[in-house]
Amino acid sequence: MDNQFKKQFEWQEVETKYRETRNSTHGEELRWLVNSETILNKATGKTTTRGTIRHPGICVIAPFVDDDHIALMRQYRYAANEELWELPAGTMSGREENQRMIPTETPEECAARELAEETGYKAEVLEKVCECYAMPGSSDEIIHVFFARGLKRKEQSLDEDEIIGEIRAFSLDELERMIRRGEIRDAKTLVGLFYALSRLHCGAQTARR
Repeated sequence: MDNQFKKQFEWQEVETKYRETRNSTHGEELRWLVNSETILNKATGKTTTRGTIRHPGICVIAPFVDDDHIALMRQYRYAANEELWELPAGTMSGREENQRMIPTETPEECAARELAEETGYKAEVLEKVCECYAMPGSSDEIIHVFFARGLKRKEQSLDEDEIIGEIRAFSLDELERMIRRGEIRDAKTLVGLFYALSRLHCGAQTARR
């Protein structure tokens, strides 16, 4: 953000209404905060109060089983009450500081850990391809997207409340058709697959020249 706009706003009051904690294979973890935040616009003298999710960020991983196939998971999601085809992903470890969430691991560390825990794959190469905000209207959560290559299969290590029914490799052509048919509806998964497919199409265009 331009420094001009950063200086224009002043946080006057922040109250943490809820702390999301979950038991995992690593013990009890603090995942995110839900705050009520009152912000002064110094240019107008007016304040606004917003409910805001303060989040350490997540990592999303596109596991390339080979050059033409990416593995997806069929995972049950409590909030949606549906099974969704998704890329493996997870929340970065973090701690609370001044009513914000501070990551305590790098995106690369999180990506390697979540890939192994959810799919059992260990990657020789992790390439970060992009980062973006998940829902900037109400959260500071950043999505870090990785490609994983050189996979070796080991064992999953799921949290007790994670429900992953199937892991399957799809060709890039199959994934493109699934997206067109509306069969992939998880936003972070779509971002990762769009980057993978854009590289495929860019490579094909380069080969034709």
